[in-house]
Amino acid sequence: MKYFLIIAVFVFISLSVFSQEYWQQEVNYKIEVELDDENHFLRGNETFEYVNNSPDELTFIYVHVWPNAYKDDQTALAKQLYIGGNDLLKFGADSLKGYIDSLDFTSNGAKLSWAYDEEHIDIVKIELPTPLAPNESIEISTPFKVKLPSGRISRLGHIGQSYQITQWYPKPAVYDKDGWHQMPYLNQGEFYSEFGGYDVRITLPENYVVGSTGDLQTEEELAFLEGKVKITEEKIASLQARKKLNKEKTPFPASSKKMKTIRYVQDNVHDFAWFADKRYEVLKGEVVLPNTMKAVTTWAMFVPQNIQLWQNAIEYINDGAYYYSKWNGDYPYNQITAVDGTISAGGGMEYPNVTVIGNTGDALSLEVVIVHEVGHNWFYGILGSNERVHGWMDEGLNTLNEVRYIMTKYPENDYLADMIMNGKFNFHGLHYHDFNDVLTRSLTNLGLDQPIETHSAEFKSINYGVTMYQKTGLVFDYLRYYLGDELFDKSMHAYYERFEFKHPQPEDVQTVFEEVTGQNLNWFFGGLIKTSDNLDFRLGHVKAKDGKTSVDVCNIGSIKAPIPVSAMIGDSVVETKWVQPCQNKASLEFDKEYDKIMIDPLRKIPETNRQNNLWRKSGFLNKVEPLKVSFLTSYNRAEQTNLNIIPAMGWNANDKFMLGLGFHNFSLAPNPFRYFVAPMYSFGRKSVSGIGEFSYTFFPRKLKLTTLGLSIKSFKDEQFYPRNLSYFVSLSPYLKLDFTDESKRHAFQHRVLIQGLAKNTRRGFLDIFEYGGFLNWEAYFNKADHTFESNVRTDFIFNDNNNDQVGRIFGSADYSYQYIKRKWESNIDIRIFAGYNYLFDVNGAGNNYRYGLPLSGNSGYQDVFVEDYFFNRGGSSSAFYTQRVENRGGFLSASDFGYATTWMLTSNLYVDIPLPIKGFGLFGDIGSFEQNGVFHTVYNAGVGFRIADIFGIYYPLVESQDLKDGYLGNRFVDKLRLTININPVNTGFIKKLIK
Repeated sequence: MKYFLIIAVFVFISLSVFSQEYWQQEVNYKIEVELDDENHFLRGNETFEYVNNSPDELTFIYVHVWPNAYKDDQTALAKQLYIGGNDLLKFGADSLKGYIDSLDFTSNGAKLSWAYDEEHIDIVKIELPTPLAPNESIEISTPFKVKLPSGRISRLGHIGQSYQITQWYPKPAVYDKDGWHQMPYLNQGEFYSEFGGYDVRITLPENYVVGSTGDLQTEEELAFLEGKVKITEEKIASLQARKKLNKEKTPFPASSKKMKTIRYVQDNVHDFAWFADKRYEVLKGEVVLPNTMKAVTTWAMFVPQNIQLWQNAIEYINDGAYYYSKWNGDYPYNQITAVDGTISAGGGMEYPNVTVIGNTGDALSLEVVIVHEVGHNWFYGILGSNERVHGWMDEGLNTLNEVRYIMTKYPENDYLADMIMNGKFNFHGLHYHDFNDVLTRSLTNLGLDQPIETHSAEFKSINYGVTMYQKTGLVFDYLRYYLGDELFDKSMHAYYERFEFKHPQPEDVQTVFEEVTGQNLNWFFGGLIKTSDNLDFRLGHVKAKDGKTSVDVCNIGSIKAPIPVSAMIGDSVVETKWVQPCQNKASLEFDKEYDKIMIDPLRKIPETNRQNNLWRKSGFLNKVEPLKVSFLTSYNRAEQTNLNIIPAMGWNANDKFMLGLGFHNFSLAPNPFRYFVAPMYSFGRKSVSGIGEFSYTFFPRKLKLTTLGLSIKSFKDEQFYPRNLSYFVSLSPYLKLDFTDESKRHAFQHRVLIQGLAKNTRRGFLDIFEYGGFLNWEAYFNKADHTFESNVRTDFIFNDNNNDQVGRIFGSADYSYQYIKRKWESNIDIRIFAGYNYLFDVNGAGNNYRYGLPLSGNSGYQDVFVEDYFFNRGGSSSAFYTQRVENRGGFLSASDFGYATTWMLTSNLYVDIPLPIKGFGLFGDIGSFEQNGVFHTVYNAGVGFRIADIFGIYYPLVESQDLKDGYLGNRFVDKLRLTININPVNTGFIKKLIK
């Protein structure tokens, strides 16, 4: 009985699995469309057959009508573009916008009930007259009219009479095992569509050249294109004609009065796009595929001014088709077309059989874009994954093949080196693969990366490019390196054969690779793909003795991944062994004594830190890479320790002119450990002043990143003391904790900073020691029109010279709203500040002013924790005396009046004035506080000019009497408030620019 039950359960499970076999829907189209190139309209009729291959009975069908995405400023497209800085749909003229109308869905002549989606007008829901049972089909017809938008907005549209006709017809959404996948059209975030057949007839003026999805069926049009090819080849052969054509753009010729109708058909595709331009030159070629030896026709169509750039385009198309077929599986269609087009959706955009290429500056860039877009015929074209949700499955795998193509065809290329100072300053030898590596590791070490498996709409703009494309290509190249070309290509062919013309999911890629390789690859698909956890390995104990070399490798990253370890003689790799995935430590042994061991010398692994990958048998500090001194900057190479030298100079009122050298290791793909040291001779101090900044970034599992650092500063303190009798030295250790959820595009970001202080100030023969620290929490939220930032901080400071003790807590909330958009873009900024001194035991003369909460932000003298740079820190001269930081009470005043010994409450307002020159504004402040037991209420208002958070200058027009009485003098410059925010090693500023 026991065995009977086991067998029964086994049979039940087997039948359940069998009953859940893969299925997908099918949609077949017949479309007739006419182009009105005077008014930029499409008018057409469409009939689609919807075949229900699902096990479910369907009562309705979702249909995308994506031209409506261009209709107004309330669509998902308009909102996304506005966030990204494109406001044409929000503020552009109606003539720039587009839509689809005249819809009238019928089936067998009977009208169907349908309605627009409540949230998205580019989705409609059609109610079926009767439920559509499994294995049944229905034909639905509709007329349609499309107003074509400006091509400057997104993918569909026109630039003059150059037409990009994409996502232009009513198109059913995908229905799969997870249900309906209706989605609004987006610029950042691509597509997911059902496979089927297309029969399309296009009517337009006779002198248009068309590149399209499908096989051209019209013999007259084929002859027309062949004639164009002959003319173009003659032009290319004529150097004189080529030079003449390159001088200026070719105007659009008049449209022919005679119309033509051309027909295209294609099976097993999920979209149909076409491109038309009367100016196109045409080239034709053929490529023989490597596996089936099938011949595929290739076409290139481009405007005359680009004839020199595009003259080898057929070679690029042919080579791309050949290598993608070799590595993945042969191209199943009969033709590939690349067209020259002006689009706003990046460098190019792909559709079945046809791809449109944007502007490129040189031949290699054009080749890269053509090959990448042609490659999309495999990744999403044939392997129809959900691009919107799992963008890496097409963009990332395509980038892998693109990089492999360049490295195969041009193995000695210096692509990245040529981009960066032509290989100077130690940037030599950096090739196309390094481009992806540098971008990926830079974002990782700045804490800006997101998981590869992130919904397209949730990617920050920079990560949509770097993570989805470059990082995915990089990690799959790592997998290829680990598995070897033979096993990797076998896996890709199996994936291609199993899911050709289907909808693979992420788990399908993993399943195929694990079946073919016989390995557990969850470290890759579960770790590198699904998380933003980091890779980092270091060499542990290495011993070369008795004819053997034993090596310990430590995994100090967050992912249990394999790593290559190479034995070397000089700079040549002799032998490489792989350490299999391990949690903490693994050991291996080479059967010879080697003088150098190195982790990943080919730079295939996107490690966060490569400065712990080298061991040398001889030499002092044999795990420290040899020193490489460079001027200005350099590339952080694993085999060397970089020391970059730059000129350093500065000036302040006390030190006067300072001149010296800066030493740093800042570069592309920064190391976790970063430093900047700038000793300078001070002509006022007659000694050395300067700064030193040191930091190390960790990547703990529970936090985005953690940075441990030390800031050292030393400058002359007051000019009243001669030479080196007045200066300060400060040491500020700090710990930054970043809690931001980077998996979300508009995540609520919050961070904690813990910073200490040990400072000695020498004045004559008196030493003043100050100790203390603060804890600061900041949060930030950003949307298209407004931002919100809050800050809560508690300080403690102790003055050992006179036993002053101050403890305080304060916070602020800042709200910024963009009240005027587009050309006159202007913001209104509102800020509230509150602070309380819970301990204020001050005995030193003048220290009430130094330690009190400042009404108008910190002056140099009030910058107790030495957080900012001032041209006049001590306030002992009139030069730059009015420089202050825009913090604390936030008054934009140069008056010395106002500090709180107990509590303070203020409100600040800044309104941009809409002018052609941005930055001018009006400000107003009001606040109350207690100073030495006296209650004060003050206000001011005036005009200002500011450049971001870097520079500001303000002048009061109205102010309370207390403020008027607090100026150093009565001159105009005495009342001119100055803000200069300079920190040459502040990576936070870099991150803001990137975001």
